[in-house]
Amino acid sequence: MRFTTIDQYNYRQVCSLSVMPEQSGYLSSAPMILARAYAFRHQNSEVSVIEEGEDQLGLVMTREAEPGEIILDQFFIDQRFQHRGYGRKAMELLLQNLRERQVKRIVLCYREADQAAAHLYRSLGFAETGERDEDEILMELIL
Repeated sequence: MRFTTIDQYNYRQVCSLSVMPEQSGYLSSAPMILARAYAFRHQNSEVSVIEEGEDQLGLVMTREAEPGEIILDQFFIDQRFQHRGYGRKAMELLLQNLRERQVKRIVLCYREADQAAAHLYRSLGFAETGERDEDEILMELIL
């Protein structure tokens, strides 16, 4: 598994990635994630496609909140590849990469109704901060 930068050669295929219809209320679409990354470019936003072999499995977007702190802004596995362990594997690889970059804290949020995401994040060591952003619950992981 690897993270690949989105460029002029793969962005069209990336834009076709999507989640199951019942999950669409929890996450932005792939084109919206790309637009969001552009809007947050001043915070060193990065969007990568999660790949294994020739398959594009999903997307991840991060941005820098401050030195040593990363916001995990968006993360999803395409509906064709869900329930196969790719989400956990991708998150473990992302955490390893962030540790190697000397990141000290990762912040993310999830919608309260998205208990699958909450379970994944908790199992990886994220804890709720007690803060909310409207209907989203904030979590953090101290590395």
